[in-house]
Amino acid sequence: MFVFKRMIAAIPTLVIVSLLVFWFVDLIPGDPARIQAGPMATPEEVEVIRERMGLNLPALTRYAHFLEGIVNPEVAVSLRTGRPISIEISERLPNTLIIAIGGLIVGVLLGTIAGLASALCQGTWTDTLITAITLAGISMPIYWLGLLCIWLFAVYLGWLPAAGAQTWAHFVLPILAVATRPAAMFSRLVTASLLEVVGKDYLDTARSKGLSEVQVLLRHALRNSLVASVSVAGVQFGAMLGGSVVTETVFGIPGVGRMLVDAVTRADYPVIQYAILMFAFFFVMINLLTDIATQWLDPRTRQSAGAA
Repeated sequence: MFVFKRMIAAIPTLVIVSLLVFWFVDLIPGDPARIQAGPMATPEEVEVIRERMGLNLPALTRYAHFLEGIVNPEVAVSLRTGRPISIEISERLPNTLIIAIGGLIVGVLLGTIAGLASALCQGTWTDTLITAITLAGISMPIYWLGLLCIWLFAVYLGWLPAAGAQTWAHFVLPILAVATRPAAMFSRLVTASLLEVVGKDYLDTARSKGLSEVQVLLRHALRNSLVASVSVAGVQFGAMLGGSVVTETVFGIPGVGRMLVDAVTRADYPVIQYAILMFAFFFVMINLLTDIATQWLDPRTRQSAGAA
């Protein structure tokens, strides 16, 4: 029942986003057809572009045509290439997902390890070093991290390629760059969660059974951070998808984010509209899955949802 309610609640959000994205063309200063045609185009050429974009149709008709492009991919085509936008996106989406999913996995693993080390070495130079690194990781913008990775690993050391997506090696640097912030946030979260329960009675009971400190933390104390970790993971994955515009531009990755940048520079408005709508759909689905996972992990949340 909870999942059904959340899915129903997501529909108005997607409808509102679709309206905003549709009105995006009307909010652009000037004539979109003139911008698309270029300054040297004749009035006849501009009129042809206007008809192809459907700007001479009533607003409701244009919105219905826009929604039809979601159901029938052949309707929505790029103004520049003439190809269906669904094909343009499907060719680039795997690269975007590889970076986002890979960055999240690496960030969770590194952050959990760093958080455990910081909790076990509380008050030592190791804890101080990890804290300093995590604070720096949270503060650094993705484009700066990307340029730093390119300079260090591609230019200075020559270990990895700087740009492109021809081989798996090309994804190492962008994944490392996008994983830095999630790793730092997970490290702080895990450390705080472990220190919160470190003196609880059930941990003393586990120690009395002969478990080592690491086993106690992994088997018992780490569960305390699961719900919060799922929430952070959902937020960070959404941020990675949104940040793909910067990441793919810095590393020259042919993904959806890079496609969106190119569409903006080329005034390819249908591509801009459907790409933004795709990102919005992913954000809604991520929030839905995060809520479902939180309900499953935390019985108190399930009970409160059932009472509601």
